[in-house]
Amino acid sequence: MGQLIGLTMMMVGLLFVGQQWRAGQSKRCVDPSARRGVGDPKALPRRGAEYSSAARFRIASRKTTYHIGEMISVDLAMLNTERAPIFFHKPLVPSITLSAQDEKGRPVNISSYVTILEGVVPQSYVLLQRGEILLGSFQLLAGCNLGALSTFEAARNQLNEEQRQSPSNYQEAVFSRNLFVNWGDACLAFQQPGSFTITVEQTNDHVIVSPCEPNVKTAVGTIRSTPLTVTIVE
Repeated sequence: MGQLIGLTMMMVGLLFVGQQWRAGQSKRCVDPSARRGVGDPKALPRRGAEYSSAARFRIASRKTTYHIGEMISVDLAMLNTERAPIFFHKPLVPSITLSAQDEKGRPVNISSYVTILEGVVPQSYVLLQRGEILLGSFQLLAGCNLGALSTFEAARNQLNEEQRQSPSNYQEAVFSRNLFVNWGDACLAFQQPGSFTITVEQTNDHVIVSPCEPNVKTAVGTIRSTPLTVTIVE
């Protein structure tokens, strides 16, 4: 009889411990984002889903004809086409790259003003449900040889040199010299006006790892957008 009572008490105790453990797990997963990490898809192949099967990628612009010196807004939309939620890398430089060609198929350089390096962290990703879209935008200046752009770049280079020789409050100098003016993220370096086709590629080489979301995959690899054609005139 005593053994039966002891066994019963042990089972009750184990049940209580199990309930406490599940309660603790549930409490820790109230905010799943707090427990996310970043991993290598080669080491965690089941955590990755190829972009080509997980998403559709489109780019568009507010109009089809721009004048030299205007800002071309290349707007991006990534659609989750999977049945389940998936993590997608935010469409930001340097995970996105733009390429362009003229109407004869010749490549046209897209000159970025700065080089951006990324430290990949969980905050670099967004969890999308099926049918949800992730939006982004890239500002591309139509033309790279504008006098005003050259003047702006010279002023910024001068500030950088001054900071190198005598460091001071860089942001205050940017403010006082109006060096915060938007010249876009890059410029389209064409030789003469015409029609240009722009495409965007999104690349991701990491997966999200989370004990709270063990079955949620991350879109990996590279996906290429639908093409966008714009005409640039004088």
